[in-house]
Amino acid sequence: MNLHRKTLVLLHGHGMDDRIWDSVDATLNEYFTIVRPNISLFTFCQSVEEYADELHRYLTNATIQKFTLLGHSMGGYIALAFAEKYPDMLQGFGLIHSTAFADNETKKHQRNQTIEMLRQHGTQTFLKNTAANLFGDRYKELNPNGVKMHVEKYGNIPAEALSAGMTAMRNRPDRTAVLSSMPYPVLMIIGMMDNLIPFESCISLSEYPKQSYPFILAEAGHMGMIERPDAMSRMINWYMGKV
Repeated sequence: MNLHRKTLVLLHGHGMDDRIWDSVDATLNEYFTIVRPNISLFTFCQSVEEYADELHRYLTNATIQKFTLLGHSMGGYIALAFAEKYPDMLQGFGLIHSTAFADNETKKHQRNQTIEMLRQHGTQTFLKNTAANLFGDRYKELNPNGVKMHVEKYGNIPAEALSAGMTAMRNRPDRTAVLSSMPYPVLMIIGMMDNLIPFESCISLSEYPKQSYPFILAEAGHMGMIERPDAMSRMINWYMGKV
């Protein structure tokens, strides 16, 4: 590992794995050491704190001590738990299509329904029911097979792992105080067409850190690294120059 290169840890979201970063990685790995943990197969974590502990174990075993951590969706929830437990390891932090707010009761109810669906019908049904909602209309218009490819790509993730992740997301606390306490600027990448985390909610989150850099992907949904990889890479590259 080149000791003079900054290390960038990219943590994927629920219902997918670290391959979501392929296009971003291809652009950024010339400048940074990219680390992409794969937490998609974990069936034993029941809280975002337990996922954070596993991430800490993984990074410690890889002798990675200082880095910038960017989390996508559920990866952002885990990243916030990590930042709370292991703040001394972080040089920078970012939320990508993610939030520090806890689930409201409506969202918790939806997660319970999803856990039940996973138990009864498995991963394929879950992905077929949820994949279209991940992407903005523009992407689906330009890539008519994109949703189908997503379902095929991640159809082998165990339903037990998806249920564990859903449980962890449902039970996570509000961590806006963690954002407020961060000593470095915080990156926020927000999809204007995100169906899962409302745009207004994400924008309001930018008021919590002492310094935040909110970037908006105008025609992206919840998957900017797939929908607008070049734009996201530029945003991350710019941010890495600030930490």
